[in-house]
Amino acid sequence: MNKTFLKNLLQAPSPSGYEECATKIVKDYLEECGVKYEFTDKVGNAAFSVGNGSTVIMLSAHIDEIGLQVQHIDDKGFVHFIEDGGTDAKVLPGSTVAIHTAKGIVNGVIGKTPIHIEYYTDNKDKAIKVKDMKIDIGAETKEEANKLISIGDPITICDIPLELGTNRFAGRGLDDKVGVYVMAEVMKQLKNLNLQNVKVYGVACTQEETSASGAVGAASKISPQYSIDYDVTFATDDEYVSPNEWGDIKLGKGGAIAHGVDSNRKLTRLMKEVCETNKIPYQEFSVGSGGTDTVHIKQSSEDCDTLLLSIPNRNMHTQVEVCDYRDLESLIRMTVSAIIRINNGI
Repeated sequence: MNKTFLKNLLQAPSPSGYEECATKIVKDYLEECGVKYEFTDKVGNAAFSVGNGSTVIMLSAHIDEIGLQVQHIDDKGFVHFIEDGGTDAKVLPGSTVAIHTAKGIVNGVIGKTPIHIEYYTDNKDKAIKVKDMKIDIGAETKEEANKLISIGDPITICDIPLELGTNRFAGRGLDDKVGVYVMAEVMKQLKNLNLQNVKVYGVACTQEETSASGAVGAASKISPQYSIDYDVTFATDDEYVSPNEWGDIKLGKGGAIAHGVDSNRKLTRLMKEVCETNKIPYQEFSVGSGGTDTVHIKQSSEDCDTLLLSIPNRNMHTQVEVCDYRDLESLIRMTVSAIIRINNGI
């Protein structure tokens, strides 16, 4: 595991539509590893390649994270905001935030009514709506706040990635920077192989949390014959999520192969075969169409076999998502093995 690269990636701000800091980290890392940089397009996708064969494979994961965005500054200097992606409003009060301005970072906190007072009101058991929240940046007037921030500035929750035990880690934005990490490490390993029959593109896709514009643009431009998209799925071993509904998915038991209309059956069979042949741990679950970039890649490519591979994730869309290093390793191993098979004619 390259924990330094992963930590740098997780710490980089990348609210949907504002992913430049994170894509630069991926670009610098892969170029340092000798992987060819192909392009950055107008929606911010960063694409890389290995091999020069005629069969085109696209590996992708979305690099954007859920966030917030400055909407209004009131007369007292408080900052009001909207969601940038599917933010869980229930976990926002009490958070520290960073507002990313043209001049640098402005720190702030999302406050709430003290529980001493709230307990005696009708709101004591109710979630606060985003429209009723505000950020305190220490400004005393609107004029003072306007000198520091601007309407439209993106906002991220402040946190430091945490090691949990021996194999697990927590933080914000694991959805889906862990997928980007897998993509980058696969590309790094493929660089050292003699791939004569395939050309593999690795893409850090933007804007999945808001529009999937990144995946649509990348797939349209690259037009792959095979696509493997990495995203997170719900771990169901913490009693918060039902395995009856979402599958029996555990942290640390391997990457998850998704079955459904967005995953080509030939590719799911291939992935299971390479896992069983090479003794790579894996899990399986079923999922309906949509919810990830995979469906958009399928619809935006001329004729492509698509596959969704998933990383088990606890507490999704909070600032304390949890993943397991062993699941990332299994996805890297199975992807490299599958690409070797495709290069050799399956």
